[in-house]
Amino acid sequence: MARKKYRPGMNCEKTGTYACYDAEGKEMSRDIDVEKGRRFPPSQEEGCYYEEQ
Repeated sequence: MARKKYRPGMNCEKTGTYACYDAEGKEMSRDIDVEKGRRFPPSQEEGCYYEEQ
């Protein structure tokens, strides 16, 4: 089952630790804690997304 991808600025549906990936799927950063109801932080590049670790 594929993990859900979250874009910068989207509301977090579940408190957890996330990793940020570039548009090609290469991990840019990890261990990003986001609380439910908060927005995912902005990214440095276009096309980035977050996935729960």
